[in-house]
Amino acid sequence: MSEELSIQGNLDLARLRAEKAHQILVKFKQCHLPENYDLQLSQFCTSLSDIVFAHENLNNCIDSFFQNDTKNPLQIGDLITDMIVELDHLNWHTNNVLSEAKDIAQYFYSK
Repeated sequence: MSEELSIQGNLDLARLRAEKAHQILVKFKQCHLPENYDLQLSQFCTSLSDIVFAHENLNNCIDSFFQNDTKNPLQIGDLITDMIVELDHLNWHTNNVLSEAKDIAQYFYSK
């Protein structure tokens, strides 16, 4: 049962991320970005959505650090590890989204 709840939680989070990516995509399409940018746009929107959620998770880790008065070194280590995971996720998406972002920005600057 616990594993089932964990899987459901992940599905809910995946849906939220997908919805955010879709909202970003729709907004750019409303700005009349041509179809030949669709691949770049889909990668850009997916990365932006993941960046938003990773940033939120990192904020939650930091809030947890300040709210919990822990003296347990293992808990502190776990918290820092959680931060590292989110920072790594942010770093990956930030590095991989720049090319698409620049191409899309260049299109709009050329108008």
